[in-house]
Amino acid sequence: MTGLFPLEVLHQRLLPESSLLESLEGVPDAAVAIIIDAKIQGGSALFIKRSDRPGDPWSGQIAFPGGHRSTIDRSLRDTAIREANEEVGVCLSNHQMLGVLSPIRAHTRRILVAPFIFQLISNVSLKLNDEVTESFWIPLSLLSDLNVGKSNVEVEDGVLTVDAYTYEGRVIWGLTFRILNSLLAKNM
Repeated sequence: MTGLFPLEVLHQRLLPESSLLESLEGVPDAAVAIIIDAKIQGGSALFIKRSDRPGDPWSGQIAFPGGHRSTIDRSLRDTAIREANEEVGVCLSNHQMLGVLSPIRAHTRRILVAPFIFQLISNVSLKLNDEVTESFWIPLSLLSDLNVGKSNVEVEDGVLTVDAYTYEGRVIWGLTFRILNSLLAKNM
């Protein structure tokens, strides 16, 4: 049994959405939604496994729902909400946005990603689209206790040895690993 993840502390330490306009890195090109359900094992985050797709640099990886900003999005928050609705069928506009993490630059394709954190306020049913092969919840308190290890991952150019978390055989590395570390650091 895992402990409670202090969501109140997290909420107090997150940035407001307006901070995205003041980023030294520039304006983000994409957004992800970190969806937290406080009712699952003291606070769990939703992760997805992306479908294997040619030309997708994140093909087959563990990720948070998200993607590139569209011309129909009025803001990056809208991007995170739209992408979560498309990929996992969760309408985040019906839930509480806790805040945003500082944007993180993806090494692949050199895009800047804004991570938005949402807390569910009611039960949801997930409905995955063709971009997602799997979804699962991981208790944040358990992730806080996991040690970073080395894992070999396959990429277009071969195999890389990377820092990663491994949860039930799933390897969390790369951009998702860095976003997750930024999130977990907010509660230390």
